[in-house]
Amino acid sequence: MIALIPWKTIVSIRSLRRGLDWRFDRSWMIGLSLLLAALALGVLALGIGWTWRIGPELLWLGNYGDTLVSWHWMLALVLLAPLAAHIWRRWPRPKPADFVSRRGALKMLGLAGAGTAGWLVAQQLAAARAAPDSPRRFTGSAAQGSFGGNNFPVTNSSGEGQLALDTAAWFLAVRGAVARPYKISYATLAGLPSSEVTATIDCTTGWYSTQVWRGVPLSVLLAQAGLNPGAALVRLRGVSGYIGDFTLPEAAEVLLATHVGGQVLEHWHGFPLRAVAPSRRGWFWIKWLTEIEVLAGQKT
Repeated sequence: MIALIPWKTIVSIRSLRRGLDWRFDRSWMIGLSLLLAALALGVLALGIGWTWRIGPELLWLGNYGDTLVSWHWMLALVLLAPLAAHIWRRWPRPKPADFVSRRGALKMLGLAGAGTAGWLVAQQLAAARAAPDSPRRFTGSAAQGSFGGNNFPVTNSSGEGQLALDTAAWFLAVRGAVARPYKISYATLAGLPSSEVTATIDCTTGWYSTQVWRGVPLSVLLAQAGLNPGAALVRLRGVSGYIGDFTLPEAAEVLLATHVGGQVLEHWHGFPLRAVAPSRRGWFWIKWLTEIEVLAGQKT
């Protein structure tokens, strides 16, 4: 993408020199295309800043602050709307000659070479600027508080975690497409055989943490309930209504954790019960669990 910037800049300047008029494609579309260009450059700059550790890790806009990588993907989502409009009105409709001509082939080879060289340089620079005490994962997230029990970052959706759950009144409901729906208390859950798994939680705000989690496999509770023949998905729901859906193979690897690093989960980490989903990103590790719902598949 960076290798394309000079060429796209020349194309854009030529278009702007033709001026604006009352036509939709020469007025509104020019504005949308300029907005798209600004967003694309911003997304690239934020990604480079995060990868190369340039500038602060947190960026504040007014009263709202977040990591560079969070702004990176949030702006990328905003970018989709003007991108769709731009493609609708500016799709180039290439001709076969553009792909088989000598000029076209040289252009593609040049761009591919520049992109590959730039990627290698970017990787080397990122490695050179890496922090030994906070290495980056392949996702770009930085290590935080691994194997430190509850001492790792907290990330919540807006409004989550305001209600502290009392284990004396808390229970976990198992319902839906099951033969024997039931509710289980914290004391009963704690009395079940426990398992441990070492798993990494990777958050889209730019951190990851590897911990030893202890709890009850989700498969144990599902086996007690008995899945109906049409069961297809398992939905985990937290006390605030936040949900995460898992296929049956994904649900088979989920641990319902009560402890982390030998410590009872703290409130902000999901006490009394949270999901540990090793193959999913952090937003699927539902906290403050109150319900397991088995969903039936659609009939075909």
